[in-house]
Amino acid sequence: MTAANRAVTAASFGTVLEWYDFFLYGTAAALVFPAVFFPGDDPLTGILLSFAVYATGFLARPVGGLVTAWLGDRYGRRAPLTATILVMGIATACIGLLPSYAMVGALAPTLLVALRLVQGAATGGEFGGAVLLALEHAPAEKRGFRGGLLSSAVYAGLILGNLAFMLLVAALDPQSLIDWGWRVPFLFSLVLVGVGVYLRRRVGETPEFERLRQRGGASRYPIAEVLRQPRNVIAVFLVRVGQNTTFYVIAVFCLGYAKSVLELPSWVTLTALLVGAAVAVVLCPLWGALGQRVGAAPLVIGGLVGLGLLAVPLFLALGTGVAALIIGVVVLAIGVLNSAADGVQPSWFASLFDTRVRYTGLTIGREAGAIVGGGLAPLAAAALVGWAGHWWPVAVLMIVGAVVGVIGARLARVPQADQPSEPNGLNGPDRANRLREPAVSRATWFRSTA
Repeated sequence: MTAANRAVTAASFGTVLEWYDFFLYGTAAALVFPAVFFPGDDPLTGILLSFAVYATGFLARPVGGLVTAWLGDRYGRRAPLTATILVMGIATACIGLLPSYAMVGALAPTLLVALRLVQGAATGGEFGGAVLLALEHAPAEKRGFRGGLLSSAVYAGLILGNLAFMLLVAALDPQSLIDWGWRVPFLFSLVLVGVGVYLRRRVGETPEFERLRQRGGASRYPIAEVLRQPRNVIAVFLVRVGQNTTFYVIAVFCLGYAKSVLELPSWVTLTALLVGAAVAVVLCPLWGALGQRVGAAPLVIGGLVGLGLLAVPLFLALGTGVAALIIGVVVLAIGVLNSAADGVQPSWFASLFDTRVRYTGLTIGREAGAIVGGGLAPLAAAALVGWAGHWWPVAVLMIVGAVVGVIGARLARVPQADQPSEPNGLNGPDRANRLREPAVSRATWFRSTA
């Protein structure tokens, strides 16, 4: 196996594990944790509290991301990534060992919050580093496709997390699921950690960073340096706010809403997410390759506009209770539209920043956007339903999120190559507006003009 293939394999598997752990909590927060850690008479209150803890993981992501990104831009990409996967796996397994509220009272949700913060800190540094580990090893002409593989890995983590609970829901009665069954997939994370650490330790440092380090060009203060020209940081932030808002309302909030408010069987929404994510796994690399040829911004904008238009039909479909209709709408939303916006982002976002500050710039924008769009969106959606007694404010929230993401996509600009002597660098020449760029230029988007 070539160094480039080892890199993309290690990056992808680690990303699968990180997001298996992260999405596992989201599924449990909707289906199990209200009863285990937040018992009460009002199911909506339990969901609200469970999603509040879910949001704490997103609050920790920028902090963990900044620390990891600083290390990655200062000393190299590989070592921080090995640390993130180890910390994430241990924190997830510890959640599986927590006592319930019935056993220790308020200490149980307190410990859950602490471990969720550790999960979030580890996740914050994962995706940006995994993208760079894969793409800075890859040939220029394959970076769109290989970046899409990293997005596929996120959906694969979603599949594993939801599949674990889907199997448990099918195999166990509701009480056994709450008593002990939910712990099994959290403890299984330890097995995946061992494989992930082994794979990442076999990958060397990326060629681009090695060349930069040999020239003495590594940045000592990457945060300050990247914030001197914040346009692309803001663009990434807005895109992620918009996409995360629409995605997490569907993938997390709708699980709890369908089960506790609409009283739909858990298997309906779990199946919908599972099939939608499976379609996204297949399509993300194809979207990534297409984005390298025709431009990423049009695909991101098209996906976000489609998600905004689908907000009302999504809740109408949930209201019917018809499983086939619900699954079809969710598959269209996550499997097609969201994957179109997602598949092009790894290579696109990486191309927006110079090698010296690439890890930091990508991470700041992406993880700050995760707080607003990912952590707060399910919590806000639950609060809006409680306030209005109806789903329509949540649909408005999704539409507003899509608009914000479109603004971010139009704001982004690919900078001048940071080092003209770097072969196959991620940065291309300065282009004033990707949306108006001719197709022949877009085909060489991620190639250096050296």
